[in-house]
Amino acid sequence: MTTDRRRALRRGVPLAVIAVAVLLAVAVAGAPAQDGPPLDPRVTGPVGTKGLVDVLAALDVEVRVTDEVEADDAIALLLTDDLDEDGAASLRRWVRDGGTLVVADPASTFAPEIVGTTSLGPLQTSLPRGCEAVALRDVDRVSARGGAVYESAAGDLACFPRAGGHWLVAASEGAGTVVAIGGAGAFTNRGLGEADNGVLAAALLAPAAGGSVAFLRPAAPGEGEASLGDLVPDPVRFALVQLLVAFLVVVAWRARRLGDPVREPQPVQVAGSELVVAVGNLLQQTGARGQAARLLRDDLRRDLADRLGLPADSPPDAVAAAVARRTGRRPEDLIALLTGAEPAGEAGLVVLAAELERARRAALDETTPTKEPARVR
Repeated sequence: MTTDRRRALRRGVPLAVIAVAVLLAVAVAGAPAQDGPPLDPRVTGPVGTKGLVDVLAALDVEVRVTDEVEADDAIALLLTDDLDEDGAASLRRWVRDGGTLVVADPASTFAPEIVGTTSLGPLQTSLPRGCEAVALRDVDRVSARGGAVYESAAGDLACFPRAGGHWLVAASEGAGTVVAIGGAGAFTNRGLGEADNGVLAAALLAPAAGGSVAFLRPAAPGEGEASLGDLVPDPVRFALVQLLVAFLVVVAWRARRLGDPVREPQPVQVAGSELVVAVGNLLQQTGARGQAARLLRDDLRRDLADRLGLPADSPPDAVAAAVARRTGRRPEDLIALLTGAEPAGEAGLVVLAAELERARRAALDETTPTKEPARVR
């Protein structure tokens, strides 16, 4: 084997090992977990509770995911207490009629008073049973990360002690029982396999095969019955009403009112002679002799075109030809007058104005107005 081949083999072996490791990791990992809302019974991710549903199904227990209990339900699981007043009152009546409620939300109104947490400094240790409950005889320890511990009263069943309280407290209420757990982390997909959490879930929710559990979950977004108006706080609603009243007051103030018309000041009317003088002064101050000459020539051209029945924008040669036919004058003289060069000075502009005025009088005196032919109706 040559040296180049040995070098290529040494470079290729690590790459092959990495490729095999990646393939093995993909094969072991399998399909990715489904992410979704925490504690949702349909979610297979770490914070979902699909594993709890599968465990109960394996124990021949029917799990009914719902937002309210029914009269024939024996056990109900409440991981997150988002119930309104009516829902909480209905659930409490169900418990007093003989139902068993397992609540894992320390902030729930069904849970006892919190007196501490399960944390031991930076450590997260499991909790021993610490009670002689027959239903929990197979549960030695539970893993309760970041959970709470409750205060227990006389006659309550209190298990898994820590920091002067208990992580599990079962209290009678009417003919039923409320089992309060210091957190839902033990029932998630990630926590169900730690310590004896799975055994605890089976002992509380599946005491006998063939039973059923009402898995209470809050309404998903869009499934609730509250309208958009119900979600608006009262202070915001009152503020909107005040803005509406203020708007109506402004509208009434600025609206049209009945009564005598109010005269408004009109713009000042400038006399035509004053306007002509003002324009002439501006042209004189700016030395615009060419523009003044064009204005004078255009004025004569329009007057002649109007007298001869021609369009107002007729060119000078057409106007001159029409004048020549009527008067017998040479058209070249009138064209030179209408299209001549710019006057050399103010004196030249005065001379041009005088010549244009003489041509106007001569042309108008020697021509007669052209009448439009009568229209046939």
